[in-house]
Amino acid sequence: MAKEEVRKQFRLADLLRTEISELATHDLIPGERALAERFGTSRVTIRQALALLQDDGLIYTVHGAGSFVAPPRVVKQMKLLSFTQEMKQKGLKPSTKLISAQLIEDDEKAVDEFIVVSEPAYRIERLRLGNLEPLSLEITYINQTIAPNLLDHDLTKSLYHILESKYGQEVFSADEHLTPIIVDKEIAKIMNIPVGSAAIRIQRTGYNVRGEEIERSISIRQGNRWDFKYSIRI
Repeated sequence: MAKEEVRKQFRLADLLRTEISELATHDLIPGERALAERFGTSRVTIRQALALLQDDGLIYTVHGAGSFVAPPRVVKQMKLLSFTQEMKQKGLKPSTKLISAQLIEDDEKAVDEFIVVSEPAYRIERLRLGNLEPLSLEITYINQTIAPNLLDHDLTKSLYHILESKYGQEVFSADEHLTPIIVDKEIAKIMNIPVGSAAIRIQRTGYNVRGEEIERSISIRQGNRWDFKYSIRI
């Protein structure tokens, strides 16, 4: 592809990016033909410019309907925050759908890798939403000795707040392991996204101020709705 053609695509993408910033989420973007006529270029060039915007998560395409303004991405700064805190920082209204909550006995095996249940533990599966849009599927394990009768509390609320306010267990630090994945049929159905969508799997082990393990969790987060921001000092 000629360098001039590539430069043209990026210039068009920049122009469209500015216009999109003035539109509302889910607004319809003019079609390829209309944009080609407006900018005096080919539909192929327009298509490539739109692809750049889609790669940046600024637009999404619905087959047979056109391209639309994508919801803003959630920037996850790599510091210890609960999902509720993350949503509130970004101006999104957090909510939670409780899928299941149960006590797993020590003679049962958790089916999730990374999780080893050697004593009675609570297994809590929840769908986390921002402005009613599914953003994260979370499975959390907490030992029964850490939080007796945990299932008696409203588990649609922040687990970190419950642990701190009801049991005096503050998650002071955590280890996280991030892995890119492709969602399967089961996860896609729960999160209302297409099978094969890109996602990020986050394994977290949370500790209290004494370094004692409080919780282990697995989060599946939509790949096109999150950015991860790091600050590294040497």
